[in-house]
Amino acid sequence: MSHPLPPPATAIHIREQERERIARDLHDDLGGVLAGVGMALGRLQEQLAAQGLAAPLAEADEARQLLQQAMASMHGIIDELHPPIVEFGLVDALQWQCRQIQREYRLHCQLDCPPTLEQEDRFLILGLLRILREAASNAARHGRASALRVDLRMRQARLEMQIADDGCGIAPLHAKEDATRHGHGLRNMRERAQALGGELFIEAGQDGGVVIRTLIPVAR
Repeated sequence: MSHPLPPPATAIHIREQERERIARDLHDDLGGVLAGVGMALGRLQEQLAAQGLAAPLAEADEARQLLQQAMASMHGIIDELHPPIVEFGLVDALQWQCRQIQREYRLHCQLDCPPTLEQEDRFLILGLLRILREAASNAARHGRASALRVDLRMRQARLEMQIADDGCGIAPLHAKEDATRHGHGLRNMRERAQALGGELFIEAGQDGGVVIRTLIPVAR
């Protein structure tokens, strides 16, 4: 007997809840194990140094470097699954995402928003973070952009996030399509906006590049 698929908004909620659970398990379980390994390696290094065993000490040092790389990778995965920064509100989360974009994609990413504008709805924050990250990925990979500008405003009970890049732009026809022929990125962004009860528009920038506007109704 087949079961109906959940609506897109419910499916995205479920995915985010599962991402959060996996991130928490990684932090609590695997993070604890790796921390224990690090402590054991530290004690081993002290013993080897006290005994003057240079060759085994060098191997222990290498193992510790590998452990540090593993911990950094784990924290990167946790940030991807469920960024802890969402607990600090929308503005801090978007500023963090801009820094991540600059490191990962080598794009200059500037956030402009009123200092008093704030939202603490975690699902809304995650949705906008995912949209911004997808827009940055498209701008870097397909648009050959070097910079992004993110503007956040409240307009008549709707939160507006506008992302503009300085890339090579997008053909008008492509901007109107469902984007299935051009990858899943644009469709994913639209689905996330719809899951928040909002809309997403893709337009050509006045000076080139692409502008992505997301409009989300929010309670005052």
